[in-house]
Parts: sequence; C-alpha cells; structure tokens
Amino acid sequence: MDELDGDYEDLDPMAFGFACGTTMALSVGLIGMLSRVGIAEEWRGLFADMYPGFESDDGGTLAGVVWAGADGFAMGITFGWLYNVFQRGGQRR
Repeated sequence: MDELDGDYEDLDPMAFGFACGTTMALSVGLIGMLSRVGIAEEWRGLFADMYPGFESDDGGTLAGVVWAGADGFAMGITFGWLYNVFQRGGQRR
C-alpha cells in the first residue's frame, strides 16, 4: 500500500451539494411512493417529522422531495466547504 503524501484534491462544494441534494430528493420520493402501498411507513413518519408537509399523497410527496433536495444541497455545500478548509489546515490557496 502506498503511503499517503497529504496531497489531496479540493472537493467542489457546489457539485457535491447537487449530488447530495439529488440523492436525498430521490430517496425521499421513493419513500413517499412506497408508503402509498404500505411499505416504508416508518420511514415516511421519520421524514414527515423532518420535512413539513411530507405525506404519502402527491402534494405531500412533492413537498418532501423539495425539502429533502434543499436540505441535501445545503448539507453537501457545507460538508464540501468544511472538507476543503480542514484538508488545507485552514490555509487559503
């Protein structure tokens, strides 16, 4: 195994934010659709506590998808930015 030399690439916070937002939105949309047929009801309840308006009907699923996408995007940007700060040791490039 090669030794780590500490030379890492920066993470693009916007791209990571879009990836996290898309993943969260698709996941919550899938949970919303599955809860209509009685599967994943516990997960729907969990996400309904986090995202206002998220229910198993069409409008509620759309609300959950929008909230989850925004949440995932914000967390992805924050994580990407923090990763870049910490991997540089607080130094600007």
